[in-house]
Amino acid sequence: MAVEKERMDVPSRAPTATIAEYLRGSVSVSKLIKLAWAGRLVVLAAALAGLTFGIYTVHHDGPRYMATMRVSPPENDSSAGILGNGGGGSGALGLLADLTGGNVTVVPKFTQFLFGMGSIDVAKELDRKYNMVCRVYADECDLSTRQWHMHVGFKEWVDGIFARIGRLPDPNGPRTADHLANYITQSILNQQNKQNSIVVITFTHSKPEFAAEFLSRVVQETNNLIRRQDRDNQRRYVQYLAEAAARSTNVEQRQTLDTLLLQQERQLMMTEVDAPYAVSVLEGPNVKPINTVLKTLAIDTLLGIVIGIGLAMCRNLIPRKWRLRQ
Repeated sequence: MAVEKERMDVPSRAPTATIAEYLRGSVSVSKLIKLAWAGRLVVLAAALAGLTFGIYTVHHDGPRYMATMRVSPPENDSSAGILGNGGGGSGALGLLADLTGGNVTVVPKFTQFLFGMGSIDVAKELDRKYNMVCRVYADECDLSTRQWHMHVGFKEWVDGIFARIGRLPDPNGPRTADHLANYITQSILNQQNKQNSIVVITFTHSKPEFAAEFLSRVVQETNNLIRRQDRDNQRRYVQYLAEAAARSTNVEQRQTLDTLLLQQERQLMMTEVDAPYAVSVLEGPNVKPINTVLKTLAIDTLLGIVIGIGLAMCRNLIPRKWRLRQ
């Protein structure tokens, strides 16, 4: 009974304090440093291996060039904002706001442009006009005949098996506009200035001429796509309103339809004018080389050192006859 009473008198400790004490007793920083120093030849060998791999990577990848364009919303982008009660907008969306008595959010053309660069429709136009699928994947395609080389190898064989199991398209087949759309989404980056509406669009490639052309073509075709879609929609609105006005016998209703028709005809005219529509290019494309040699070598060497330290700390798990002796 006395022993049980003594145990009850001992104050309980928090679980975090118990865990911390255990770690202090089981993990010693000085011990880890001694283990790393004892295996310094392993660390040095791993660092040299990382440096060698970095040199190979830099040499194999070759030079890199970044094309840059500065763009902003066009001055005539009147679609931005919210159409509030009372018909704050114009055209069909303004009428919709009046009829519903609510707010209709309109996506600005410039926002459509930024999200539309990686669309499949833009990729199809780029391939149709400029043979971009074959040019982007030039190492897999013959530019003169547009014939695709077969993908062979163990990795390609494994990828094909998993694709067939999942009933997916053949990953080793010819590239398509879908691949180009994904390439655009991953390769073309944009950064917006927080103080204004200017956006910097960048694209990096091993060939400076192609970097400038590709970025310029993507911007141009995305702008044309949005213009073409709006033109088709405006023509439908104009046709519908013209027919509705011709059938209407109510004077007030006809005046309203005539006003809407005039607005839609003005917007249709804007889609046919050769002027910045969804985006205004302020500068570019400008191309400059990117020097990543030092960064690549430093990262690969540091990674080798980390791996070497890990191997040095695990030397006791390696048979003695395989250990590097100092």
